[in-house]
Amino acid sequence: MGDNYQKVFRGRDSLKKIPQMAEKLGITRPMVIGSEKLVQGLLKKAPFLLQAPVFTGYHANPDLRDAEPAAELFQKQGCDGLVSIGGGSAMDTAKAVKALLNAEKTEDVVANRFPEKMRNPHLAIPGTAGSGAEATQTAVVYQDGRKLSLNHPALRPDGVILDASLLDTLPDYHRKSCALDALCQGIESYWSTASTEDSRVHAYLAILGVLDNLKAYLAGDAHAAEEMMDASYQSGKAIQLTRTTAAHAMSYQLTKTMGLAHGHACMLTLPVLWEHMETREEGKEKLRDLSEKMRLGDLRMGPRLLRGILFDLDMQIPSMPEESILDMLADTVNTERLANHPVPMSRSEVREVYRQAFLPLCEAEKQACLDLWNYYGA
Repeated sequence: MGDNYQKVFRGRDSLKKIPQMAEKLGITRPMVIGSEKLVQGLLKKAPFLLQAPVFTGYHANPDLRDAEPAAELFQKQGCDGLVSIGGGSAMDTAKAVKALLNAEKTEDVVANRFPEKMRNPHLAIPGTAGSGAEATQTAVVYQDGRKLSLNHPALRPDGVILDASLLDTLPDYHRKSCALDALCQGIESYWSTASTEDSRVHAYLAILGVLDNLKAYLAGDAHAAEEMMDASYQSGKAIQLTRTTAAHAMSYQLTKTMGLAHGHACMLTLPVLWEHMETREEGKEKLRDLSEKMRLGDLRMGPRLLRGILFDLDMQIPSMPEESILDMLADTVNTERLANHPVPMSRSEVREVYRQAFLPLCEAEKQACLDLWNYYGA
């Protein structure tokens, strides 16, 4: 498969097209990776997979060790392709399995040493509208508690099926958090130092896709669910080109330390990062452009709109942590992701962004944010 080409099927009940997609990808003996619940639902809609071996033994933050028994099962059963279904964890596990199957040894996987072309095509079926992992060549896995970023063009799934019926049974908090993740990815990609004309198209479609459909999606509208699924895919295509910036870099420890879902953690710091950018001339230009695309007359409305969404979704702002926790958060941020942020940030500035993110707003400020979101697009 070419680096930039994916075969994509869209629409409700497109799961029924799995045999067609498998044929296009050259998969005759697939192995399925996903949660037990999603896999059971998948097998009912796609009898083609009933004879496929299934692997469900991965964690929410997948470990490279999770992928090793899956790779062994794949080889033992004579499989020739992967089908992943679920959120980023399932898709990242499948990418790690593909990496293990194609690398000479585990050390090569850790060092991102892979052959240019890889065997065993991967069909990704997102079960959430948020991570966009189906569109990216990266996978986050852990080894002995250390975060690894697997990265190779051939790890990008070769085929994608976007079937919004999979969103119908998602728990409410996950629907909200995943939507916030897609929105954050769109915004971060748009203002990234690595942004291009192409990436900004995908980021724009992701941002407006979420903003214009979020309310209807959460109210159960089937068409809005399809639009959200596509917005998430567009956010993945955007970060495939640019990677993410500070909000994502600052989110991982918030998830680990406070148990916040990933999108919730990203949205916690994003409004403060926007305000921080307003103080820098090089940041203002990007914010003016972004605000215009988001149909906000004034760039200062951005943080209010984002906070309004957070409040409306009842995504709580945790109470202010101890000073030592703030220090730890600032010390563990991935500097590689910060290099992609549109304005340079020192360690003390990162710490201050964290601190500001935990500050509660007074009722009048909170209501102004809610009003902006409630009337947005009306």
